Amino acid sequence: MVMLGEKPVIHETATVVDCRLGRYTQIGEGIHMSNVAFGDYSYTARFVDIVSSRIDKFANIAAFVRINPGNHPT
Repeated sequence: MVMLGEKPVIHETATVVDCRLGRYTQIGEGIHMSNVAFGDYSYTARFVDIVSSRIDKFANIAAFVRINPGNHPT
């Protein structure tokens, strides 16, 4: 059982680069996060991709969600 606290809980298979993680947060299995501000009391399920985004407090991200994915015309 994972105990959440002041320090974020990051699964060993997650990749977190240049991110600011809030208190009582949990980053799940197979996550890829880059340049993300992740608010307090938020968590992700497994296999989520989040790039260059701001996620506020109390957000719950479901499995296999992609937020701000690349590789498309702008």
